[in-house]
Amino acid sequence: MATGTKAYIEDHDGNKILPATDWSMVQNKPGNLATTNQLPVLGPWQRDGIIYKNGAYDWDHVNNGYNCAYRIADLGGFKLVELRLAFGVNRDITDDIEVIDLPAIIRPDGNEELWSATGTRGVFIHTTPDGNVHVYCQKFGDGDKYTHDGLLTYHTVYFTTV
Repeated sequence: MATGTKAYIEDHDGNKILPATDWSMVQNKPGNLATTNQLPVLGPWQRDGIIYKNGAYDWDHVNNGYNCAYRIADLGGFKLVELRLAFGVNRDITDDIEVIDLPAIIRPDGNEELWSATGTRGVFIHTTPDGNVHVYCQKFGDGDKYTHDGLLTYHTVYFTTV
């Protein structure tokens, strides 16, 4: 086996610093760091506070009720939110219509505005800074629209301090 040249890291007083492989061996560690058994996890899927508007509905063909849902990991000063929406609207859309209000507990703070393509030409899902979800149709030509009762899906993960 070949041997290499030993290299040491030293602090400003010339003391050699050796790597510690056990957290309990680390000296002068910050008190606000989490160890792996203390890391937050995403909570259970919830749907409390999701309000459907203008004919929108949860795309619940398996009767589990969690196609439009969210879950939260509380990281102390802020939250990580995972949001999934699988829904339909019971009418055609040819312009812009608000379809879902998100609960205040998961609304993005600041001026967060997201757009997501749907796979249908000119039809987008648009979330606004105030926590509303819209279906928007940009008409490129005659016949461009969201056709009623079609599946729309949206998935995102974001941080918020709300």
